[in-house]
Amino acid sequence: MGSASDTTWWTLGEVVKRVQAIDPAATVWQIRIGLEGRCASGRIRSHGRRWVYRYDRPLWIDHGDRRFVLFSDEYGGPQSSFEAISAYEWKDLTFFARPTPEMDRQYEVALEQALAQLVSPVELRSLSKHRLAWRDAEFWCADVIREWSQASPLATQNEGGGEPRSDAVGTTAGGSLVSRMPTSRPAPLSAPDFRSWYKGRVAELKERGETSFGEKDWQAVKRQFPGRVRRTLARAVRDECAPAEWKKQGRRSPPN
Repeated sequence: MGSASDTTWWTLGEVVKRVQAIDPAATVWQIRIGLEGRCASGRIRSHGRRWVYRYDRPLWIDHGDRRFVLFSDEYGGPQSSFEAISAYEWKDLTFFARPTPEMDRQYEVALEQALAQLVSPVELRSLSKHRLAWRDAEFWCADVIREWSQASPLATQNEGGGEPRSDAVGTTAGGSLVSRMPTSRPAPLSAPDFRSWYKGRVAELKERGETSFGEKDWQAVKRQFPGRVRRTLARAVRDECAPAEWKKQGRRSPPN
């Protein structure tokens, strides 16, 4: 693991190495829980690759069901670029770890074993949507160092209910407020990632015998990627990828 000057973001493995250097008794499971609380309170910043789905609805499969991973992989996948994971979103997130073949045959036991180890990839699941939400989560190293710099790093007061740091506001020498945390518009979704999602949406709707006109498509885009896709990109990808019969909807009939 490098120093804070070597890298900005740390993997879960690097965070664990840092914490266990201070408190050798700290377990991977305890460190995961500590990270969740600190990220949800805004004290540790994080980013990752958002898990993008063909359609925006809960899968309604318990994470203890073997099909949870199968359905998440079949109907979605991680986008190519990293983006910030907000403290607000962390309130609906928890770590998920995929069991490996050598773990216990009983799946629920294997899930617990996986969370207690450093397995790859590092994933987060949504509690409300019952599906994988993020992959390859990493953590701002300066925040980790600050939060875990004492002899008993896991024994902090008010872990989950600490006051959010609200963009890490500090002061200049003259006393004026400055922000030390980069904020805050959502990162734009790349055209390849959006095209991949839209093609999946077309395939899913066609499989169900449904169609979608332009405005309905745009509303679905806004629900799935709020503030991250320009309408010009949505129109261009729709013109490129939508079936011909979808493009006819809403057009005026030619004069006789």
